[in-house]
Amino acid sequence: MLDDFPPEGWRGGFLSLLPGEAARSLLAGAIRISIPAGAIAYREEEVPRVLLVMDGLFRVFLRSGDGRQVTVRYARRGDVTGLALVLGGPGPMSVQAMTSGSVAAVRVEALRSMLASDPRVTRVCAEELTRHLYLALDDLSEQAFLSVRQRLIRHLLDLAIPGTGPQLVVRATQQELADAVGTVREVVTRTLSGLRKDGLLETSRDEIILLDPVALHQELADRERGNP
Repeated sequence: MLDDFPPEGWRGGFLSLLPGEAARSLLAGAIRISIPAGAIAYREEEVPRVLLVMDGLFRVFLRSGDGRQVTVRYARRGDVTGLALVLGGPGPMSVQAMTSGSVAAVRVEALRSMLASDPRVTRVCAEELTRHLYLALDDLSEQAFLSVRQRLIRHLLDLAIPGTGPQLVVRATQQELADAVGTVREVVTRTLSGLRKDGLLETSRDEIILLDPVALHQELADRERGNP
């Protein structure tokens, strides 16, 4: 159970948009779960679960029958995953921790009851699901219209965090990046090599250092506008 409300760092997130009494009631039966980096927080074949991200970085992904994966979106502190499962039941989505973190697992039955009795909660959930839909449409257009290099740049910028020095770093494996952009690890390896030769990043065993994030942003913006 979570005793502190609102949890630190959740302002502006899904929880803060709910009516205060609804948010408190939802958290009253929530269970906090610590999840190590790389672990699966939710599998598609499991009973539907709504997760509120307390800290860390998580990815929501789809998996094909032959085991391939593609990342749909990332979830950070204050975000929610599993809302669609509340009404639609089990669906083809899983959640994995990209970094060590923690989530609050809320009771699906409690949220369903609120949706049936409180139109304010229904509106907030509908708006959140609409946001998720738009993110999915953005991802679909990205997969259809952007090159692998562009898609990789976008995900590197999205995953970048401050390092121990002045640069931004990305702590993700090449396979995780391949899953994120919908390709295979060998293609990501070649693309990273090209970005490294262009002086835009450095790679090491544990992380990718973004040497010039401004140039990466500019390249992505130019190509999205159709400029050479």
